[in-house]
Amino acid sequence: MPEKPPLPASMFDPFPRVPVDTDAGSAFADVLGIGTGAADGWMLSDEGPTKVEMPLAGVVGGAVREALLHLLELGFIDIDEDRMRAAHGWPMYRGDA
Repeated sequence: MPEKPPLPASMFDPFPRVPVDTDAGSAFADVLGIGTGAADGWMLSDEGPTKVEMPLAGVVGGAVREALLHLLELGFIDIDEDRMRAAHGWPMYRGDA
């Protein structure tokens, strides 16, 4: 993993991104498969949208939550809480700078 870039100096400065190899066979592709499996499992579970009526935003949020929680519990990803708390704000969308 490349070194993390410095945080922006203020709220609306561009937020530098870390390059990620998304090619087949990459670590990202492996983790994506594990996270997708967890999300799919939730989708088909008794709490998921195939059994419980929910809006699309609830479906997306539930799937992302399940995948992220599974990857965190397995120790495959870490939350850099110090970096997160030190930031003046976070871009909410990938297209945001």
